[in-house]
Amino acid sequence: MPTPSCPLNTPRITVAGASGFIGTTLCQELAKEYPVTALTRSPARAETPDPEACIQWQHCDLFSQEDVTRALQGCDYAIYLVHSLAPSSRLTQAAPRDMDLILADNFARAAAANGVKQILFVGGYIPDSFRISTLLWSRREVEMVLGAHGVPITVLRAGLVVGPGGSASRLMVELVRRMGVLFMPPSARSVTRPIALQDLNRAIQHAVGQPEQFSGPHDIGGPQDISYVEALRTTARLLNLKRRFIILPWLPARIAALGARWVTGTPTDLVAPVIDSLPRDTIIRDNPLQRHINPGAIPFEQALNEALDHPRQRLKPSPRQPIQKRTRAQLRRDSRVRSIQRIILPPGQNAAWVAGNYFRWLTQCCWPLVVTEVIAPARDNGQPSTTHPDAGYRIHLRWPRLNILELIHDPAASHARRQVYRITGGLLARNIEDKGRFEFHTVLDDRYTLAAIHDFAPALPWYIYLWTQAVGHLLVMRRYQRHLARLAR
Repeated sequence: MPTPSCPLNTPRITVAGASGFIGTTLCQELAKEYPVTALTRSPARAETPDPEACIQWQHCDLFSQEDVTRALQGCDYAIYLVHSLAPSSRLTQAAPRDMDLILADNFARAAAANGVKQILFVGGYIPDSFRISTLLWSRREVEMVLGAHGVPITVLRAGLVVGPGGSASRLMVELVRRMGVLFMPPSARSVTRPIALQDLNRAIQHAVGQPEQFSGPHDIGGPQDISYVEALRTTARLLNLKRRFIILPWLPARIAALGARWVTGTPTDLVAPVIDSLPRDTIIRDNPLQRHINPGAIPFEQALNEALDHPRQRLKPSPRQPIQKRTRAQLRRDSRVRSIQRIILPPGQNAAWVAGNYFRWLTQCCWPLVVTEVIAPARDNGQPSTTHPDAGYRIHLRWPRLNILELIHDPAASHARRQVYRITGGLLARNIEDKGRFEFHTVLDDRYTLAAIHDFAPALPWYIYLWTQAVGHLLVMRRYQRHLARLAR
């Protein structure tokens, strides 16, 4: 709880994704005026003391709706800075956009349950075009999900955010450092509006607590339009490096992204948003938030110069860097699995229907090897048991009859749009904690159901599991996706 030196009688702000390069500095600024709860998926970060007494760090599994609901208790305003690119399991079989949907829906439902007055989300520019990249559309889906449960939402749409630890800034610096000649696609001449991290934080601080005035999306950017090639030339000048920039008449974006990934070592999921934003100029729509940050807005060159570690000719490190090794080591020790597949939902159906349909279909899919058996509800003196009032499923081999997985329905955590089955036993599961679960999660006005395995602990040795059970599960789920897609036509 906050100490007496913290602001008193002021609203409490909760920041999800607080350990990122935006969240770290934002929490420090907000804590000057508000008590702040900083949510992080990293136990290592939550256990690290913070010199700022008004920031209460809290570990929260954002994939668990129950965890998020507890974390938002007492919260007045919530800031959502989450993305799914940071690893959360030793093995992840999921597209980032599908993980983003589950995270956002859990957060929005938890905010509604706790009476949160405003959700503030930092997204990306949405072009005025019928053509939109998968990654930008994912950001738009998150906007829709966050606003789908009745909590007023403020969306700040920004492009290139320049600051220490920023992924796009790091990509530019590493490209310039490592290549004497940079070959670029024609779209590198397109213009964007980079924004300094300090200015983005100013916009967030101004909008928080005013849901009526700043409802809906707001485009924000820095004080100048600059092309991507000019941004790279500026980077070379600040690093005191002589570089040649050659714009080719034709260079597919996919090849440019692969080249940038190979040269810099930056993951594809971080390279792709920058490459995807190249083809068209950024147009900032006038709005009160942009007008608020215009006075004193920091130009691109100054923002990048302040973010550079000049003696090392690198970008200043991410705030996550000191804990990344501990986090990776923890994930490796736990050896958990996350697997999420997006399923088109047949009209008129919900998650409860998909769950029952899936387990019945599984026997047909895996015939003659596997049988799915309904576990009847336990009974006490002829009446349904109060401890196990609902059924589950047992998956076993046809011959020999060995129980390989057992899943028990959790009615307390389930409703029509979310069905939860706890993985409680079977030869293929380590029975160490009751964390593993299989969820069917409906989102976007029942357009999709996300079939998700969370925190599954395999009993097989890890590398045997990777090439057997993990592959088998993925193939089965791909087949089920096609099965329901046919039903949805």
